[in-house]
Amino acid sequence: MKSKTQSSNTPPYRGIAVPILTPFKEDQSIDFPVLEKLVDWLCQSAVSVLFPMGGSGEYSLLSVAERKEIIDCIVRTNGRRRLLFAGTGADSLAETLELTRYAQKAGCDGVGVVIPTHIPGTQQAIFEYYQAVDEVLEVPFMVYDPRGEGEHSVTPETMSAMVDKFRHLVAIKYRTLNGERMGLMTSAVSSRISVFSGSETVFLQDLSVGAVGCVGGGANFYPQIMEALQDCYQEGDLIEARRLQFSILEAIQALNPIYWPLSGKLVLQVLGIPIQPVTRQKGETPSAEAVRKLQDFYRVYLQKFKARA
Repeated sequence: MKSKTQSSNTPPYRGIAVPILTPFKEDQSIDFPVLEKLVDWLCQSAVSVLFPMGGSGEYSLLSVAERKEIIDCIVRTNGRRRLLFAGTGADSLAETLELTRYAQKAGCDGVGVVIPTHIPGTQQAIFEYYQAVDEVLEVPFMVYDPRGEGEHSVTPETMSAMVDKFRHLVAIKYRTLNGERMGLMTSAVSSRISVFSGSETVFLQDLSVGAVGCVGGGANFYPQIMEALQDCYQEGDLIEARRLQFSILEAIQALNPIYWPLSGKLVLQVLGIPIQPVTRQKGETPSAEAVRKLQDFYRVYLQKFKARA
């Protein structure tokens, strides 16, 4: 994912962006030493962009103070090895702007801001929200649309108007499993900003209509497979790209019996990351058999693709 000037909406921001899982200790405080280990591992892998405090990072369950500490930790640990876009969307515009200012002052390369649900569900409200964000920024930002439809999702027409108006807008993470919606979005804006698939389950489909990267939770542990899929597509090897997409679907199916992000943390343990199986997100405690089955699957799966790392 390459840099761009702050005054232009020209691509390319591209590649694999990882919505980093937030490690917690048993008392649910943030485990910063483990976060450092995870960031180190990611910086040695196939990711292009570090994206802490997305949905996978349980951002909505973190305090503003904790989020600032996470920003400081990752800026320090990353050391400019990868582009760093911090998730700064919050429960109010005031907190979003506070975190956005903090992230750019701390040295982040950009920020990602989720479309909030605390504003009215109108396109005008979405436009005005991001206008306020753009006005305080001196670094690029990404719109983070985790829904792809409904009142609190941006339409292609509004997104196009935002690209025209906002000086620092460089990308959108658009999560939809609907190929028609993704096609309409890329048709509207992909010649001017970068469109990221919001789910690796439809990454190949999204690449085919103009996406240039993916923000997917699996990038925490198999970014090399996602990168290989994109490389194969770009090189015209559609048979191999399709095979890799099918393998990712199989890997996602293995995650599904245990709630996310706990399932992701259990997979990171397979990689030797000493992360506790602790989340603030509530979910049903998995059985020992379910945990064993998940980890056994990923021991085989990740070893099979190790050569691509």
